[in-house]
Amino acid sequence: MTTTTSTSRRSSSSRPGVRIRCSTRSDGDFHPSHGDPSRRDELRRRLVDLPWTVLDQRHGTEVVRVPQPGAGDGMIGDIAITDRTDAVLGCWVADCAPVVLIGNDRELAVAHAGWRGLAGGVIDAAVDAMTEPVDAALLGPTIGPCCYEFGADDLAAVAAGVGSSAIAGRTTDGRPALDVPRAVAAALGRRGIALEPIASTGCTGCAYDGFSHRIRSDTARHVVAVWQSTPDVEGS
Repeated sequence: MTTTTSTSRRSSSSRPGVRIRCSTRSDGDFHPSHGDPSRRDELRRRLVDLPWTVLDQRHGTEVVRVPQPGAGDGMIGDIAITDRTDAVLGCWVADCAPVVLIGNDRELAVAHAGWRGLAGGVIDAAVDAMTEPVDAALLGPTIGPCCYEFGADDLAAVAAGVGSSAIAGRTTDGRPALDVPRAVAAALGRRGIALEPIASTGCTGCAYDGFSHRIRSDTARHVVAVWQSTPDVEGS
């Protein structure tokens, strides 16, 4: 893993050329509706100088297929899938889980998995939308149970959505909490897919140098970007 102003890592997938970057606070606000579009485009270029597709995320299960680099940018959806090289898929978050799925041939997907999405089956929807077997699943920076107090009814909804009751944790002061990484792992596990972190970033609420809606009421968003590189940009 190399680090600039953002966290960058090569996927541990057996598929070569997959690249992932996670922005931090110093990289700016990647919320697609905030600020001047030219400023937004410049932030994207600074992180990865390739065409981006970033969806209008609604905590649902809508799938957007990206047939060429940059296609579908701004469309409503929470799952983006492409089989093209140099097509950046971006997921903007500030506590929700950005989940990257890597197919065993050409496909890549990114899913925005907040608690409503997890309850609604966003992980199953993403896996079902892939036309290839999933070779690897990677989890970007998300909030931990230490900072995510949760009510019993909402915990039950997430448990039903991911097929496991083992998704509860405790906050640092001992209150009931949702363990988002465990919930994502449970949803993937019942499909026979293991989950690993993109990097040891820590909780967005108390450790990762990004944004947190729950803890700091941030309106800005950091982003996780994934793409399949071609040889001439493989080191980007």
